[in-house]
Amino acid sequence: MRTRFLLGVVLALAVTAGCTSTERRPGDAGPAGAPAPIASATASAVPSATPAGPTTPATSSPPAGPTRGERLSEIRRTDWPNVAVRALRFCGESDDVVQFRNGSNGFDIPCRMLPGGARPVYGEFLVEEPANAPPREDALVLVELGNPGAARQQALVPVHVSWDGRTREAWPVIEGDPPTPAGNRMTFTSYRIEGQIVVATVKRLDGKTETRRYRQAGMYGPWERF
Repeated sequence: MRTRFLLGVVLALAVTAGCTSTERRPGDAGPAGAPAPIASATASAVPSATPAGPTTPATSSPPAGPTRGERLSEIRRTDWPNVAVRALRFCGESDDVVQFRNGSNGFDIPCRMLPGGARPVYGEFLVEEPANAPPREDALVLVELGNPGAARQQALVPVHVSWDGRTREAWPVIEGDPPTPAGNRMTFTSYRIEGQIVVATVKRLDGKTETRRYRQAGMYGPWERF
């Protein structure tokens, strides 16, 4: 009788343990208050690498143009084909001012401004008084004296804006070599300003090319090669 009672107790305990087990299968809901199940896939803290595509070249903005309202220097506003230049004695005129129209002064032996598509160059290369005056740009232009097919001579002409802020005034010019009786002439093929020095590439009378450097002898003196 006692043995049968003990067997009944063991069977009762086994049934109770099976009903209260916390073991769950995937998808089963847990008991109230139990922690949520842990996901099987763990996300990485480092983003996964992606295949590298074609690199887009870096682009930069185009150069900025003139700011609206920005003013050019007075000398750069010059209408060179129709300019009036004071003290340009190279052209052989008796008048104090040489007036160009469409690039020529219109004389029988004409003086031409910027012949053959030449262009002015600009820089602060003329020493002006007073020394404490604000710096202003000057110009260097090519002129040619003589008729086509005849003896012609070229010169580089420094031009500045006079004290009145309007008048274009020539300084002593850099003359090319005088032409030969046979008609050979020297031409300035290029020219530039380096500080207060003028550097020019010339085609000589003999047809050879060379580079020449000029500096001014004194404030208003003639230009000399060195």
